[in-house]
Amino acid sequence: MSADFDTAFDHHSDEANADPVAYYAGFRESCPVGRSAAHGGFHYTTRYADVARIARDDATFSSARGDHGGQGVGIVIPKGPGLEQFPIELDPPRSTEYRQLINPLLTPEAVGQLVPMIERHAARVVDDFIELGSCDLVRDLTNPLPAAVTLDWLGFPEEDWARLAGPVHDIFAAPAGSERAARGAAGLAYMDRRIRELITERRAAPRADAVSALLAGRRADGAGFDDDELVSVIGLLIAGGVDTTTSLTGSTLVHLARHPEQRRRLIDSPDLLDGATEEFLRAFAPSQSMARTVTGDVEVGGCPMRAGDRMLIPWVAANHDPAVFPEPEQIRLDRDASRHLSFGIGSHRCAGAHLARAMFRAMMTQVLTRLPDYRVIEEGLVPYPTRGNQSGWD
Repeated sequence: MSADFDTAFDHHSDEANADPVAYYAGFRESCPVGRSAAHGGFHYTTRYADVARIARDDATFSSARGDHGGQGVGIVIPKGPGLEQFPIELDPPRSTEYRQLINPLLTPEAVGQLVPMIERHAARVVDDFIELGSCDLVRDLTNPLPAAVTLDWLGFPEEDWARLAGPVHDIFAAPAGSERAARGAAGLAYMDRRIRELITERRAAPRADAVSALLAGRRADGAGFDDDELVSVIGLLIAGGVDTTTSLTGSTLVHLARHPEQRRRLIDSPDLLDGATEEFLRAFAPSQSMARTVTGDVEVGGCPMRAGDRMLIPWVAANHDPAVFPEPEQIRLDRDASRHLSFGIGSHRCAGAHLARAMFRAMMTQVLTRLPDYRVIEEGLVPYPTRGNQSGWD
């Protein structure tokens, strides 16, 4: 494999945005590992095995912020604005204590205790529009439900939910450098301030919420976490909880509107939804790609890399690698898609995976039981302007 620049590759290009799956498939066949001159230069891969190897190797492929490739969030290409997010922007062993802080709040058992709250919010959100006869499924369902669940769980009052969720959606949906991205970045300043206010309130008077639990967490030496650390952790929980399930659910609803026979199967056989959830995650990965920074000389797929090089790891390409998922372009409700990488793999695998599944199932159950004959107005669909990092309907 040549290390020369392959100037044709750009995961934010119009061609990639039109059909990311086909775009990566073309490069998988012609140049599965290569180097692009776009966005300051970076390497990319298109194969499941390479993506999994890189994501597991924190020592060689770092998630930490640095000067290579510009300033800002280092786990995407190009880098973007945003509060530093612990632990996803740290490498082990620094990231480990933050994962140990978060993980107990998001186990299957802990999420199971949240299910009544999730289902209550899902029913309430649908109640608000069901009698109108029409709605915007993103604005009225897939955005407000994850925001309500995530922020209620953390302990933010209802009047905060829309204002905290809005900037996250703007950051995920907007192209880097756009006016909307700048608006989202400005909204993050409010988020920082509001998180600090809630931390102060809960230090004085703890409640039965996740922020109070985080404040009670301790390191191995018995010391607590300071406000700056907790702001970073809570900011990541908001960002991860608010928009990714929005993306997955919207994409699934559009797919089922286009494939009524699969919708009917799910209505007739509700138990099929659990397994189908993994297939929808495989097919419609909300986070399309992430990035790492190379820490030393290494080779991937015959392509040499040097310290400081940037590396794109596209979950969407891994999820559609025919070496792992035969006929990946087909969505099969009964496929064993459990090996998908939509939640990542390795030390940074998404801590909120169980919560995301629970929110998705609650929304899909509401739609399949209460809106079984819904129809999507195709001409009203607005995709994210770039699907290089995040994908979804805006």
